[in-house]
Amino acid sequence: MTLEIEVKAYTDDLNKTEKTLTEMGAHFVEELHEIDTYFNHPSRDFAETDEALRIRVSNNHCFLTYKGEKIDLYSITRDEIETKIENADAAQQLLAKLGFIPVAKVKKMRRVYRLEKFTICVDDVSKVGTFVEVEITGESLEDLRNGALVILKTLGLTRYERKSYLELLLEKIDYDNTQSAGE
Repeated sequence: MTLEIEVKAYTDDLNKTEKTLTEMGAHFVEELHEIDTYFNHPSRDFAETDEALRIRVSNNHCFLTYKGEKIDLYSITRDEIETKIENADAAQQLLAKLGFIPVAKVKKMRRVYRLEKFTICVDDVSKVGTFVEVEITGESLEDLRNGALVILKTLGLTRYERKSYLELLLEKIDYDNTQSAGE
C-alpha cells in the first residue's frame, strides 16, 4: 500500500522559512491558491472515523479526494485516493444528492518546493495560521517520516501539528463562537 506521509509544523516567519529552504537546496515549484470544501458522510461522522472527503479547487484545477484515518501517532499518514474532476460545482451537487453534507471551506495560499524526493508546502491558511508541511508518498513509513522530520528540524521548526487544517479551522470557529457567546 502506498501512503501519503506528511509532517507539519507551525512557522512564524514565512520569508525566513523560504530563505532557509532555498539555502538547503530546495527548488521553488509553484504558488497555489487552494479552496478545499470538506463533506461529511450521510450515515457516519467523519470526525469520529478520522476520515475526510473534499473537493479541492487549485488554480483552476479540481480534485476529489478521500483520506482514510491516520495510521501513525507522530505524523499525518493516511491512505489517500485522489482523482481529477472537470467541474467542482457538479461534483458538489452530486455529493449533495447522495446525502453528503458540506462542513467547511479551508482556504490557503500554498508555495510548493521540492527537496530531493520530498514536497515541501509553505502554507498561509486563512483563519488558522502559517505552516510548513513536508510530504512524501511511499511504503516505508518510519524512514520517510523521519526524513521529513529532519527537514523541519533543519528549518528550525519544532512545534509540530498532527491535526488537519479542517480540524484546526473547526476548533477556531468553535472557540470564536464560544467567545462571542460569553460576551
